[in-house]
Amino acid sequence: MTQETAFQEKYYNSQDGLKLYYRDYIPDNSDNTPLLCLHGLTRNSKDFDRFARHFQADRRVISLDIRGRGKSQYDPNYKNYDISVYVQDVLALLEHVGLDQVIAVGTSMGGIIAMTLGAIRPDVFKAIILNDIGPEVNPEGIERISGYVGNGIILKDWQQAIAGVKFLCAALFPDYREDDWELFTRNSFREQENGTIIADYDQAIGTAMRESAENTVPNDLWPLFEMLGHIPIMTLRGENSDILSSETLQRMASIHPNFTAVTVKNRAHTPDLNEKISLREIGNFINQL
Repeated sequence: MTQETAFQEKYYNSQDGLKLYYRDYIPDNSDNTPLLCLHGLTRNSKDFDRFARHFQADRRVISLDIRGRGKSQYDPNYKNYDISVYVQDVLALLEHVGLDQVIAVGTSMGGIIAMTLGAIRPDVFKAIILNDIGPEVNPEGIERISGYVGNGIILKDWQQAIAGVKFLCAALFPDYREDDWELFTRNSFREQENGTIIADYDQAIGTAMRESAENTVPNDLWPLFEMLGHIPIMTLRGENSDILSSETLQRMASIHPNFTAVTVKNRAHTPDLNEKISLREIGNFINQL
């Protein structure tokens, strides 16, 4: 493993036999609690690469491709694209790598997975970091996401893909440069054998979401959230988010006994976690645990 690669590519088997992929960023020497990165609905482990490299000198970072995304195997039964199944996948990963406790970093859907697992297995997480997600989700955001997930659009080349992503996501990252847009696009898509470009996830995830939206992005997780009072929680919110409202963030802070709230300017859903404020506040949070 070189500084250029920074991570080892590894696989493990899920509880129902799927071959799942994860990246393992191993520090030279550290006893600090590892970070476990859980991505959003249509995302993958590549989202956390710069974030993981930032913290790798201090602690181990593991980032997985949840089933149906990235290099993980697609599920032949799309109904398994479900939070309860993802939770079991994470438990199988922790058993595979031999870790009893980690700090979860969950973006959007990944945060829902972390909250669910923290409620049923309170010993697993030393802390949870939620990226633009909480126990209540704005229906406007759900409607927006449902409009594009699983649309199966095929693009002719990377240039067209980058231009399209930049057009659609300009409000998410108003300060992105051209190289940022290219990296974001390449983290979101993959090249097929014929050179065309397609989103890097199983399009059947869209079918699962539309058939049973409550299984992928539940609208009310307050009872679950209230079970997490023993776990320190940090929540980052993009100031323009249409998923996590400022009112929900305030309510979370009012009912959780060990809660840290951070608002990230010039971001919607979601911050990419490479913002200076995100890296600084997350670093302070985990170092004070």
